[in-house]
Formats: sequence, structure tokens, C-alpha cells
Amino acid sequence: MNIDRIQFLTVPVSDQVKARDFYVGKLGFDLLVDVSGPHGPFVMVGPKGAETGIVLVDHAVGGLDHDTRVHFQLSTSDVDADITELRAQGVEVEDAEEMPWGRVTSLKDPDGNAMGLLEPSGYGNWPR
Repeated sequence: MNIDRIQFLTVPVSDQVKARDFYVGKLGFDLLVDVSGPHGPFVMVGPKGAETGIVLVDHAVGGLDHDTRVHFQLSTSDVDADITELRAQGVEVEDAEEMPWGRVTSLKDPDGNAMGLLEPSGYGNWPR
């Protein structure tokens, strides 16, 4: 196999502009792509320097519909500082928990897609 990375994840949203503003404005992601395509707007965001993007779609694509919800994990070097910053911006974030794999919290985007925010410990073999 010649597969070497995950290029992007697709996340269903009800409003691409609102979702883009959440990921870019609240989470501090970069806006990687925002163009019109043959099936509607194509919007991709991602953490600074990331090799994997998140495509925000407000239309059915690739078997994904709006009843589908996703969960993904984001890595951070300081989960407590990020919780403080997100709460200051009005984002509902759970208190961090200490787990064997690190300190972790969870939150949702405006469409209810869940994400974890993990400050990893030395547990396991994490993709880099």
C-alpha cells in the first residue's frame, strides 16, 4: 500500500459560514480552502501546521448525510490553557480529566459534532 496519511475528514454542518467561523474564530484553525466547486462550496480548515484538514459540508456527499455526527480528537500542548481560552470565547467545554493517555476534555461545534482535546501523556504510540 502507498497510503501515507489522512488528507482530510468530512464533517457535516448545517451552515458552512457559521461552522467556518467557529473553527477559525474560536478554535484558531487556519482557513485552508474556501472555493466554489461543482457540488457547491468547498471549505477546509485545519490547525496551524496540520497535515490533515477538516472539510465542512452543508450538503450530502460521499454517503454522509446530516443525521451523521462525527467525533475527532485534537492534540494540544496545554489543555487547561485551551479550556480557559475557549470558555472566554463562550464555548461550552467540559472540565479536563486525567486519563492514562493524558489530560482530556470534550466540546461540540455548533452542529453537535463532538471533539476531544487531548494533552497526551507518554502512553501508547501516537501518530505524528
